Amino acid sequence: MCKFFIGFSYFIYHVSRFFLHFFSMTESIKESRKSVIEDISDGERFSISLIYDEVKELEELRNIFYKYVKNCVLPSTASSSYYDGCDCEDDCGSEDCGCKSTHGFFYVSRGLNTIFLQSTSILPNISIYECNSNCSCSPSICPNRLTQHGVSLPLQVFKSDSGCGWGVRSHMRKIRKGEFVCEYAGEIIKTDEARRRWITAKEKNEDNYILCLKEHVQDRVLRTNIDPTHIGNVGRFINHSCDPNLQIFLTRINSLIPTAALFAKRDIEINEELSFDYAGGMNDNNDNMQEINTNVERKKCLCGSQYCKKYLPFDQSL
Repeated sequence: MCKFFIGFSYFIYHVSRFFLHFFSMTESIKESRKSVIEDISDGERFSISLIYDEVKELEELRNIFYKYVKNCVLPSTASSSYYDGCDCEDDCGSEDCGCKSTHGFFYVSRGLNTIFLQSTSILPNISIYECNSNCSCSPSICPNRLTQHGVSLPLQVFKSDSGCGWGVRSHMRKIRKGEFVCEYAGEIIKTDEARRRWITAKEKNEDNYILCLKEHVQDRVLRTNIDPTHIGNVGRFINHSCDPNLQIFLTRINSLIPTAALFAKRDIEINEELSFDYAGGMNDNNDNMQEINTNVERKKCLCGSQYCKKYLPFDQSL
């Protein structure tokens, strides 16, 4: 009887290993049947691959997304090099660096100092100023030039299983906490134009990708609208989550107009989907970011987080 159970257990063990191997092969075959575009970016330092099942999916995307850009497209009236640069001839390591002493220094080891990640929301009164075209430091080695170089690691666009359409995941390696991932790049547009585009998208039952950044400066509210719907970068495909693994920080380089940089809030595993809070992490009743309008039919949130607020953030000024 003992030998029977030992033999039976041995048999079950090998059958289990067979099925595990079989299912593993099945998943591998299933994945291999997908089509892959190795790089959809236009000159990013790291490739942005896209994986899809059907040509129809790709054609639908191409009918909407016209052009990939590495950084935000600023209005032609935007001023360049609006603030003085540093006169460092090294790598801006000295405390005497003009940019560092004037605006502060946020980066360590080519990433964000994690002390700034303690907050669960965007920091509306903090803006990262990077060295710019007026600086004498080397663009290639200066540690205060990070987001301006574009995507910092390989990423992949894929069809998310959550029902949110396209998504983005880390690809080939883990992402460490504080690491810069990408900018949320698109067209910088005025609020009137953002409102017009939002209404048009709603009438056509199309998705709205416009991100509104609001900064409170004394008694004024500075608003920046970024629309990556037709012209944008990989950030356009990153989905919302009420418990995201990325966090937005405002960055300024050569213009008064800020851009939105996405940093890892925590360590992110290989092939883990990336997400950020479309409201910047603010409470819905806080007017710093996107707000509730009860007269508007809001889109349901599908993030699946235990902290899910049930609906996607919405800016009532649109």
